[in-house]
Amino acid sequence: MKKLKLLCCMAAAALCAAALYACNDDLRKVEYTFPDPDAETPDEPISGYPDGMSVVEFTHELSGDKQCIGFVAIVDVKKNPKLKFNAVHLPSPKKPTVIHGEFSAKGKGTPYITTNAGYWWSGNSLSLLITDGEVKSIENQTVTRKDASGGDVTVYPVRSSFGMLSDGSFETTWIYCVLNDNNKPYSFPSALDNDEQTKTYMSAPPTSATAGAQLWTPREAVGGGPMLVKEGRNVAVENYWKEVFDGGGIGGTSRQPRTAIGATQDGKLVLLVCDGRNMRGSAGFTLSELADKLISYGVVNAINLDGGGSSTIVGKEGAVLNRPCDTGEAGTIAERSISTAIVISATE
Repeated sequence: MKKLKLLCCMAAAALCAAALYACNDDLRKVEYTFPDPDAETPDEPISGYPDGMSVVEFTHELSGDKQCIGFVAIVDVKKNPKLKFNAVHLPSPKKPTVIHGEFSAKGKGTPYITTNAGYWWSGNSLSLLITDGEVKSIENQTVTRKDASGGDVTVYPVRSSFGMLSDGSFETTWIYCVLNDNNKPYSFPSALDNDEQTKTYMSAPPTSATAGAQLWTPREAVGGGPMLVKEGRNVAVENYWKEVFDGGGIGGTSRQPRTAIGATQDGKLVLLVCDGRNMRGSAGFTLSELADKLISYGVVNAINLDGGGSSTIVGKEGAVLNRPCDTGEAGTIAERSISTAIVISATE
């Protein structure tokens, strides 16, 4: 417990720098010719994935004569129970292709898709990560913001997470790891009473006794935020402010490379990674555009994950499918080492 509290204090001090590095890093301008709208990439599944799983490359038309290009993986664990959602914690950061390649060597099955997960800084996760029911890292419990009078205040953000429960169903919720119960994650019905837009914040952190609080015990879970889709509704903008992300540098109203995870009404898992900053001619998505894209795939609940140079998707052959923005004009893909990941695998 003491170690966790120490990590939380260190994470709080570094949060602003963390988000700027992990999510809203160098906005390099690489000029590309945008693809002809008549030559859109068809939503045809890439071959070679197991039954119950499809991976599609998409090209989405945006306003301002822009496009967003990315990949979406849809996983039906009911149709194919061999498919598994794995939340992966890395004590030492590793590149997504390395995480992907080492997965089968650990006897966990065959990896088919690997993406980045939550936020991180200096090799430490700043987001919730639960593996096989064990909490490996917790959400950042405090950040510093300016109040309405311009003074520094300590804020206790309640942020969104995505998890798989013991019955195999998926759930998105707002969580806070409460101090009065050994930093265990508790679920809340909303992001509670913070609002970065009006600069009004809760004066104390939530506890296990806060109205609506419930101990949250998923088998696998990844944290991030903000909540993008809730009960089929685009809630990205309101939760961007409620979950206190504007000062953290994720650029919610600008188009950026993004990663997101969600679930459909009938229990399919959906992972989406899009390029941005003109990689492959892609402008990226705002958070609201990302939410709408997920809804178009039938997603009813979803959260945002880390973005920027961290947004990476590795395919079944162990190669990066997209073009992470750290690559720039280089001929070789540049991967960023990450602290948490998502692996979709299949058991034998």
